[in-house]
Amino acid sequence: MNRNQTTGYFYALWASIALAASFVFSKSVLNYLTMVQFGVLWFGLGVVWNGTWFMARKEYRSLYESSIRKTIVATTVAVLEGAATGLFYLAIKAMENPAVVSFIGNVGPVFVTLMGVVLLGERFRNTQVAGIVITIAGLFVINFRDGGLAGFLDPGAKYVIGASFLFAVATIVGRKYNKLLIPGYMSLIRSVLLAMVMAVLFFRTDGLPDMPFHIWRDLSIGSLLETLIVIVLAYQALKLIEATKTSLIISTKGVWTLLLAWIFLGVFPTGVQLAGGLLTLVGVWLITREVKVTHRE
Repeated sequence: MNRNQTTGYFYALWASIALAASFVFSKSVLNYLTMVQFGVLWFGLGVVWNGTWFMARKEYRSLYESSIRKTIVATTVAVLEGAATGLFYLAIKAMENPAVVSFIGNVGPVFVTLMGVVLLGERFRNTQVAGIVITIAGLFVINFRDGGLAGFLDPGAKYVIGASFLFAVATIVGRKYNKLLIPGYMSLIRSVLLAMVMAVLFFRTDGLPDMPFHIWRDLSIGSLLETLIVIVLAYQALKLIEATKTSLIISTKGVWTLLLAWIFLGVFPTGVQLAGGLLTLVGVWLITREVKVTHRE
């Protein structure tokens, strides 16, 4: 393993932990605010964090040198991730435990693998087929209750699956045009777009309630992690290691979310949900694991 690979794994691991923490912080805030109130503050702060990063690192200089293709790729990925992010937070709002949201989100590598085959001409391995089957089985287990699969009818599950699909499309675009990626720029565009949408919706509400300090704290830390830190780390990892490896490491977010939700929110998945979550992790590992091929001379 060379130095670039080690750095890439480091970026991906911290992106996973930061994303898990942001899920827990967002759930804390969403328990107190409506989705629109949450969104206008969360993504409004995201514009501040990303704008500060963008200016402090003088990343605007790269825009002068960037081609139209770079701008198109950045905007496309930002729009896809923006829509997916909105769906994810609707799911976190709707579901009691953010760890369950995170485990269902492990369907993402299934979408990435299938799109890689259809759009990029990649080939399935037998282990990937097994991984897809196990991951889907895990989703059924997570959503199994009361003698049936009623969980799939919950809006939260539908939101997560839709968000995972959009994130997968963004990953495929990023994989195909990885040399054109400008992480800080994409993150800024995404935050601005989401903040604008939420601001328009916010004018139809009754404003904000009085919020205690811990809500402002969770809002500030969580938005910093999700709108800036995760995006920058994930796309830095994507530049150094394969998308499948990045996807695998970030998919461990379910484990980190489980631990953090238990510690800070006092919620824990049911035994069935936990078993399904573990199945999705096994499935993701099979989908993304490397197989060394030896050639006989």
